Amino acid sequence: MFPRDFLAQMARNYELSKEQEEVFLLRYGEELNYHDIAKKLNTSEGACLKRMGQVYNKFKVSGSSRGKENRLRIFLTEQLQGVTQTSLEPTASTETPQKPYVMTVVPPETAIALTQSGTASPPIYENLPKRECTRFIGRRQELARLLELLSLEHPAHLISVDGVGGVGKTTLVLETAHLCLQASIPGSVLLTFEGMTVPTFEAIIFTSAKQQYLKALQILPRLKRERNLRDIYRTIAYTLERPEISYRSPDDQLDLIRDSLKQQRTLLIVDNLETIEDKQELLSFVYDLPRTVKVILTTREQALFVPIRLESLPEEDGLNLIHHQAKEKGVELQPPADRVLYQNTHGIPAAIVYTVGQLAAGYPLDDVLTKLKSATGDVARFCFKTSVERLRGQPPHRILMTLSLFARAVERETISAIAMEDSMNTGDGLAQLQQLSLVRQQDARYSLHPLTREYAAAELTAHPEFEQLARSQWVKWYLKFSQEYGSIDEKKWYSEYSHLDLEWENLLDVMKWCREKRKYDDLLSFWRQIKGYTHVRGYWDDRLVWTDWLLGAAQERGDRSTLVEVLYDKGWTLTLTRQPEYLEEASVLLQRAWELRNHQDITFQLELAARMVVLSIHQNDFDQAYDWMKIKENMLNHSDVEESERQRQKIQTLYYQAKIFFLKKDYVQAKKLYQEALKQAKDIGWQRAEIAIQNWLADLAIEEGNLEVAQQILEQGFPVAERNKDKHSIAFHQRSFAYLSQRQGNLKQARYWAQEAALRFESLKMIPEAREMRTFIQNTRGE
Repeated sequence: MFPRDFLAQMARNYELSKEQEEVFLLRYGEELNYHDIAKKLNTSEGACLKRMGQVYNKFKVSGSSRGKENRLRIFLTEQLQGVTQTSLEPTASTETPQKPYVMTVVPPETAIALTQSGTASPPIYENLPKRECTRFIGRRQELARLLELLSLEHPAHLISVDGVGGVGKTTLVLETAHLCLQASIPGSVLLTFEGMTVPTFEAIIFTSAKQQYLKALQILPRLKRERNLRDIYRTIAYTLERPEISYRSPDDQLDLIRDSLKQQRTLLIVDNLETIEDKQELLSFVYDLPRTVKVILTTREQALFVPIRLESLPEEDGLNLIHHQAKEKGVELQPPADRVLYQNTHGIPAAIVYTVGQLAAGYPLDDVLTKLKSATGDVARFCFKTSVERLRGQPPHRILMTLSLFARAVERETISAIAMEDSMNTGDGLAQLQQLSLVRQQDARYSLHPLTREYAAAELTAHPEFEQLARSQWVKWYLKFSQEYGSIDEKKWYSEYSHLDLEWENLLDVMKWCREKRKYDDLLSFWRQIKGYTHVRGYWDDRLVWTDWLLGAAQERGDRSTLVEVLYDKGWTLTLTRQPEYLEEASVLLQRAWELRNHQDITFQLELAARMVVLSIHQNDFDQAYDWMKIKENMLNHSDVEESERQRQKIQTLYYQAKIFFLKKDYVQAKKLYQEALKQAKDIGWQRAEIAIQNWLADLAIEEGNLEVAQQILEQGFPVAERNKDKHSIAFHQRSFAYLSQRQGNLKQARYWAQEAALRFESLKMIPEAREMRTFIQNTRGE
């Protein structure tokens, strides 16, 4: 198993594509087989093998498949062993170790030869401030990329490091600059990072228009800053020891500055580009600088240069930073408090440093987290105030507030409708928000960083008139959406459900708000339109939450028609879990619904009788199940329901009769009835029923020893269940695969399927089935 950082560098060196690198890292970094790699990447084994073949070609490894893998492994081992690693900052730390920087030590005589003409070089010109952190944590990939762009071989002249306020732009740039400074000191060792030589410069000049710092206890103003291009000229002149330039006219200064910069390889840093007063003049200046100068600009705006875009720290790096800050400040921070802190800071480094500092000052964790989320708090003002203030009263501000309503990314048309802006204003507004790093775009959908969303939500609350209008549009839009793509028919699959998948978390937020505001009619409309979807997807918890609230609300209003409907919905949800205590409650609810059945139509009453059949079967009361079947049959014979519904009800009855025979181990009679039910389901094109019936026929084939037949049936039905994301059907297919694999003698595969089924059953709260699978796993370990 090779270090991930080493493999990532090799992937860059050999120009692997993203897809090729993913397989390469999982194969050699985690030693996964191709089956597990395919599962992790949500693709096929064949696709993974093809990508690895392309990796071999990039590394110029030929031969047989197995031979190629071994040859590449030997090559990687040699490359890894050929690197001498020395930590720049050796520390005795209990934190997760960071991979050290790598130095190649060069003999003194060689180091001197590397300088111009073999003589000692003059000291480099520099005005770098101290590093913003005592230890640089995370951002290794971004640091490596920035060093790559700064190399003499790379054509990039202007480099931007952008991201939301507090994400660590300045820290990254200063760390990079200090590495370059260390490498540039005459007579120093040759310094490398991630396999590449750290670039050297003869001048490193830092300028910053940053207005303030977010420190542990408060926001501090920056007393000295370069506000405009004239200030930057002055800083360049003094750093290059040419103070006389500052006394010349602006036009002369430009020529003299350009001429001075041309004399040596220079790294010029402009920090906080967005607060420069004459930004356009500055950009014109840096565009025209000689090629001996590399320029890094940090900005909250997404610039058009060669960009390095910073997002939140990943969890591992974020926790490392939290632990490091806590250790430095003497704060006792034990799990799970560290994860709570990470989740609430959302991986923004400035927010992490601030909150740990607040804890060190004696503030309780709950108070610190409250301040963190406050729109008027230090973190919010530092990260967002400057960017948002200039937008107030304009479409981008209204769009930002509107986006705070969404937990998940949404399409532009949705934003436009709810923000009540035309398409052009919405497009322009989103573009401005993206430039300020306030909005994220992925494909054609837009979202906010979690910390940005909290600030935007506070902005929305501060504008009550707009909030009232926006929330009204929000509810109307999702009512229309759920009506278009939802369905109350729980017996069918619908391809349109894929639209609901994308919007589900957003839809839940709308429904939650309607519940909190006691908007009964809206919530009832939502429930009727999406309950079929929740059944297919197995969202039992959500179903119970909404039915509980609707039951109480319907009773308060004396709405008996709705009451019987929701009694049925909740009773059926509890029945599906099959837990004994839930079945008792389901019996009470469904019985009460039966007593009130006349407040609903005949189709509803037939379905209610069918649910009584299922409940009785789960309670192992087969006589009662037959009684309910007779009641249902009598109702059906005396009703005028449509023929298609009549046929579906008959298929249901056949299905339940067959299941009783199966449970009684009368497999001959069960098979006969299942086959008849299957024929009728195919006749009317009821695919969901077909797949469920075939699943039971596969179980019958396993019991009879017809393993090839069972395999064929399951391999046909399982992809259909997966494609329709029917958790219930998927779980039962996985259970069947477990028993089939056991009968085939493949116990490893059997345990795999049982584990998958157990997890699925547990998510559905189907504890008896989950327990059955866990027991199966234990029993097969001893076989």
